[in-house]
Amino acid sequence: MEDRFFDVQNLAKYIHLSKSIIYRMVRTESIPYIKLGTRTLFERNQIDNWVINGGKVGDSLPNLPQY
Repeated sequence: MEDRFFDVQNLAKYIHLSKSIIYRMVRTESIPYIKLGTRTLFERNQIDNWVINGGKVGDSLPNLPQY
């Protein structure tokens, strides 16, 4: 069974980025993360969606038809 959460080191391996880049993205809030005390964690589903959406954070509203 795969882990539901990553720490910075495991996330770096998972998405092939350096730890320093991940820390910078956390600082600028450009990646979804969870702070648990002093630990920074990343939920696998949120990261997968973040990658699929081209690195965009947050849920966007659905497009409504234009009349």
